[in-house]
Amino acid sequence: MPEILYACIGILVLLILIILVKTVKFKPTLYPEMKKKYEINESKVLESLSQKIKIPTISYQDSKRINKKAFNDFKAHLKERYPLINEQATYLEIGSGVLYHIKGEKQDEPTVLMAHFDVVPVEGNWTFEPFSGKIDEQFIYGRGTLDTKSSLNAVMEGVEYSLANGKVFKNDLYISFSGDEEINGQTQHLMVEHFKKEGVKPYMVLDEGGAIVSNMFPGVDKKAAVIGIAEKGFLNVKLTAFSKGGHASTPPKDTALTVLSKAVIKLNRSKTFKLKLSAPVKVLFDTLAPHSKSFPIKMIFANLWIFTPIVKLIAKLSGGELLSMFKTTQAFTTSSASDALNVLPNEASVGINYRLRPGEDSSLVLKKIRKVIKNDDIKIELINVSEATTTSKIDDAYAIVRQSIKKTWPEVVVTPYLMVATSDSRHYHEICERVYKFSPMVVSKADLALIHGEDEKISCENVINGTNFYINLIEKL
Repeated sequence: MPEILYACIGILVLLILIILVKTVKFKPTLYPEMKKKYEINESKVLESLSQKIKIPTISYQDSKRINKKAFNDFKAHLKERYPLINEQATYLEIGSGVLYHIKGEKQDEPTVLMAHFDVVPVEGNWTFEPFSGKIDEQFIYGRGTLDTKSSLNAVMEGVEYSLANGKVFKNDLYISFSGDEEINGQTQHLMVEHFKKEGVKPYMVLDEGGAIVSNMFPGVDKKAAVIGIAEKGFLNVKLTAFSKGGHASTPPKDTALTVLSKAVIKLNRSKTFKLKLSAPVKVLFDTLAPHSKSFPIKMIFANLWIFTPIVKLIAKLSGGELLSMFKTTQAFTTSSASDALNVLPNEASVGINYRLRPGEDSSLVLKKIRKVIKNDDIKIELINVSEATTTSKIDDAYAIVRQSIKKTWPEVVVTPYLMVATSDSRHYHEICERVYKFSPMVVSKADLALIHGEDEKISCENVINGTNFYINLIEKL
């Protein structure tokens, strides 16, 4: 008996030593500060974005509501404002978007820079005119400043500046902008089909996505520049139950609505969608956790081999984006039944939006739905689906993006992460192993609330720094 006790104590001591050693060795990778700022015409850069904001390129699901003149005006603006790009590049219009191609010295490792120029409709009570494009000492005001005409403006201003200063690209450069991202349009899918037809396999793709944020991780007081290396997928499902209609004065025990409600409750209470530490989430923790000033936090994340259950518990208790990075999420979003209070419904339906974590595809989710509700009389209809993307490589291409960020914002920590929202660049994972999602700007929680919200605006500092970021990136291409 004492021998067993001593053995257990020995194992425990050894375990503690392993944990402590791994924690002490869990140190951040540090990169030298390399800030590089260019002598750009800042007034021109700000005015260029202002002009873009003044063009109301609003996307609607109902195509009849779309102001086609505004979209044509935006394309005309790109042609007029950037003479060197239009002189040196070939120009195509594909779907709702535009594609510029600047030839480099070689064609084997082309880069694609992406953005979208459509914006969501203006709703709510704004304190300024949404398409004014007004500039003051601090901000540019209007719909699309954050999402994402600022990134588009930075791409065009950066490329135009580089060409004006004699830039010759080592490899081909493509500039790909869509005008239907906000309505989940097909333009970037068509762009990918065009690349496939032409035999073009991009080496690197950069689109909107993460940004520079604060309080990204417990104990990390530095701002973090988060680069999306993968995206969750989405699946929209409609459940429909049926029953005999009639007058509500003589109701049966169950109607289509009560049958459907039981299924919704089962799904809502189900624990069928398990938490899992996927590759992009693990690399996020491996990058950020060493910067934490909290020893217990560093200890936990340095030893995920034993503390993963604790991390999952933290995610469950925290909820929000942290939890959604671990699991497929389920949100009940729409419902319908009878149109009158005194009439029994012939059918009732509910819409569910799933966000699919990497490693869990739509077919598996549909099987789980059937297994949970256990009612073959309920119709399960797949409305649309986009599977979770592959995870992009973290190699020399990623290093170019990281270096460009550090040259622009030397003080930030740069980290990969999993995007829980979707972007146009999800289509490019089919033809490219290095698809990165990063919007070059510093954003607060208040800024994030402005995206798709009221009083959207962006700081002039972000506009200028975003342009410097792309010039730094282009210097490496």
